[in-house]
Amino acid sequence: MKVRHFLFVALVCMMFSQAVQAATIFSDNFNGENGGTGVLNYAGFSKWTVSNGAVDLIGNGFFDFFPGSGLSVDLDGTMLKAGQFSSIPIALANNTYMIQFSLGGSHRLQTNTVQVSFGSLYNESFTLAADAPLTVITRFITVGGPTSASLTFQNEDGDNIGLILDDVSVSSVPETASITLLALGLAGVGVLRMRMRATQTVSALRYQR
Repeated sequence: MKVRHFLFVALVCMMFSQAVQAATIFSDNFNGENGGTGVLNYAGFSKWTVSNGAVDLIGNGFFDFFPGSGLSVDLDGTMLKAGQFSSIPIALANNTYMIQFSLGGSHRLQTNTVQVSFGSLYNESFTLAADAPLTVITRFITVGGPTSASLTFQNEDGDNIGLILDDVSVSSVPETASITLLALGLAGVGVLRMRMRATQTVSALRYQR
């Protein structure tokens, strides 16, 4: 019986943990760009476009402000005009989505501000000091119906010194029903544990007699 209970509990936990995992629909850490080598004024991104200015692909020993993080993007390239950095259109449905990205300071004695938008669904500005570490930023949005939008980063300065961007992702969040099922599953696991304890107690009493 103990083995059966254990297997059932393991199966329930596995099923419901999978049910509540967010499904990533877009992600990029920029490490595959330009053969893994940094370059100034880079515009050959596979999932992004650069317009009205420039951004730099940095890291891996080239302006490596965050060693060990691979490649990242300096949002103000070397053209004295920060480029508008926009993802390819991302298809969205009637759901809640989690937006994540990492922003870090310029590491060149200057505070910078970046405007982040996701079409008309989300808009927020971030101001970081020059020595700010790479910080993961997480936001949630709810979409009312099928649409598509581009995630855009616009550094407000135009002097070749911008904030650093890395590890961008958009993920769909499980529906409320999935979370409810998880709660029910965990409750079932609790009931099984109570029954197992009760069985063990009864067996112990019988043995004492």
